[in-house]
Amino acid sequence: MRHRTKTHLLTQEQILEFLHRAEVGRMGTFSKDGFPYVVPMHFVYIDNKIYLHGLPKGEKIDNIKYNQNVCFEVDEMLSLLYEGVEDPCDVNSEFNSIIIQGHAFIVEDFDEKHKALSKIVEKFTPHLMEKEIPPKMIKGTAVIKIDIMKCVGRYYK
Repeated sequence: MRHRTKTHLLTQEQILEFLHRAEVGRMGTFSKDGFPYVVPMHFVYIDNKIYLHGLPKGEKIDNIKYNQNVCFEVDEMLSLLYEGVEDPCDVNSEFNSIIIQGHAFIVEDFDEKHKALSKIVEKFTPHLMEKEIPPKMIKGTAVIKIDIMKCVGRYYK
């Protein structure tokens, strides 16, 4: 393992702060044909779990039903570090990233779906928080929960 991957670790507090403010993460799943499938998704972090929402049918849903092992990644590039660099291969970037391994489940419980969707509304459209989500919308929306098994945050500055 490269030296900086062991020494440039985000603290638990930094990981939590980043998960709460990041808007898009990428979920990687396994398909029956053996190919990985990665999809960017809006998400919320609640009680050591990642919640995502989307259509109730499609490749990500099929893949989760096939294999619940997933990877979830969040990153941000803060800047390019090229000042004083003479070799293009020495240019680096200032970044934060989190890689999560876990098990994904399609949430069936109405109350858990409602809670997750309410938190998504709160995070992305806070001006609509006072409006009730129609029960039909909750039932018709797929909510994916990732139980986190391993989480590593890294940075470079």
